[in-house]
Amino acid sequence: MGIKLWYNNLFKMQEKISEDDAKRGIRLLKIQGVGVMSMIALQGGPFLPAFVLALGGTNYHVGLLTTIALIGQVTQIPGLFLVNKYGNRRLITVFSTLAYRIMWCFILLIPLFFMNKGIFFLLVCLLIAELVGSVSAPPWNSLIRDIVPQKKFGKVFSIRLMLGSLAALTLTMAGGYFVDWWRVIFPQRQLYAYSMLFGLGVIFGLIGTYAIGKLPELPMKKEPGVTLAQLVIQPIKDLNFRTLLVFIALWNFAVNMAGPFFIIYMMKRLELSLSFISILTVISQITTLYFLRIWGRIADKFSNKSVLSVSCPLFLVAVIGWTFTTMPEKHALTIPLLFVIQIITGMALAGVNLASVNIALKLSPEGSAHSYMTVYSMAGALAGAIAPILGGLLADFFTLRELSMNLNWRGPEEQLTLSALHFKALDFLFFMAVVIGVESLGRLKKVKEEGEVTEEEVRDQLFSEMLTPFKILATLPGIRHIISVPATAVEKMNNNKK
Repeated sequence: MGIKLWYNNLFKMQEKISEDDAKRGIRLLKIQGVGVMSMIALQGGPFLPAFVLALGGTNYHVGLLTTIALIGQVTQIPGLFLVNKYGNRRLITVFSTLAYRIMWCFILLIPLFFMNKGIFFLLVCLLIAELVGSVSAPPWNSLIRDIVPQKKFGKVFSIRLMLGSLAALTLTMAGGYFVDWWRVIFPQRQLYAYSMLFGLGVIFGLIGTYAIGKLPELPMKKEPGVTLAQLVIQPIKDLNFRTLLVFIALWNFAVNMAGPFFIIYMMKRLELSLSFISILTVISQITTLYFLRIWGRIADKFSNKSVLSVSCPLFLVAVIGWTFTTMPEKHALTIPLLFVIQIITGMALAGVNLASVNIALKLSPEGSAHSYMTVYSMAGALAGAIAPILGGLLADFFTLRELSMNLNWRGPEEQLTLSALHFKALDFLFFMAVVIGVESLGRLKKVKEEGEVTEEEVRDQLFSEMLTPFKILATLPGIRHIISVPATAVEKMNNNKK
């Protein structure tokens, strides 16, 4: 009976969204966020690339995973058409996401029925899943734009991401240990472990879809006589938004050239177990969890561009850090450096993921979020789809190539050689991604957003937010005397700069 009422509700709309409806909608958005991020953690993260390798895949196939996910974004155009024609955003979103979950049911059956052509079947199912799932993007972006007040974007979406990240990190950690345990107990059936994780991901995804179906919805405001072509061209004609499109295209290209291969680097180059890789992933997610609310407050106080201007360079620092984990092989600082990289990555991605979506929503005129966000997603997706294919080809090309630079010291009775630079295989890829990422930051500077401030002000605010827990601890007996001196000194330094 509950499902029937839920289904019937999909076709009903409200004349207005009351304060209680808005609060209920925000709660449902948080539930949906937890469901979706849990699904992504179990069907992506370290598990999907590891599944591909277990099926006999290569770097090229791993790169194709990201490419397929981004190629699927082309169906946002049909999604935009459906929204403009029928206007029922919630209904379109529910059926699209439901079809995506169903396709994953076929993927988890690969070890049972499709082992002979496992890689091919996986890639085909993923492509279909992404094509049907991406239809939901335009209606979804438009729907949440109506539910969440603009002034609360930072707070609401940071909490949503925080709760989802908490669930994701728990599942990632547990999943990594489960896969390693299963490999020991059932070495001939290791692929079944991934199938079980994928199946659990489907369940979480269905929870997210159910939450979407209960969201409040207003009749969508449509401009009569506006064609699909006009909807697509309108954001491109907007000079400020067009500059943002160039930024996100370059940035996605840089991120997707390097990002899909971090797991491969740890598994093949550093020879780490999946459970340890899961620990590193969780470290990044915990850091993201901590910084989401901090970045959210900064975004609401200043601007999303200000957050991006600090968090994007941080991410690039983390990417170039991978090249120092081997000099040329693993060394004493490899593991500590990996932890530092994951912390910086989590800190950076919290800001990038939050602000990159919010700035596009904020710069989208009221009533046009569906068209603006579709074009925004498409710009990032098209650039990002090319990057992993190119990255996979370059990774294979550079496998047998190296570039090194040594520092030599020669004395009367001794000679010392230190490796100052050693690029091998994926190191070249990471370096090229950083160069492209730096270029994208130049485009970001030209984007105009209300409330933007200097990078220095954002860094000062970020540092102040990071000190808050220490200020609270400083009120406790005994700890007060340990913490108060350095905390006070840092505050004075910041005040002097101002």
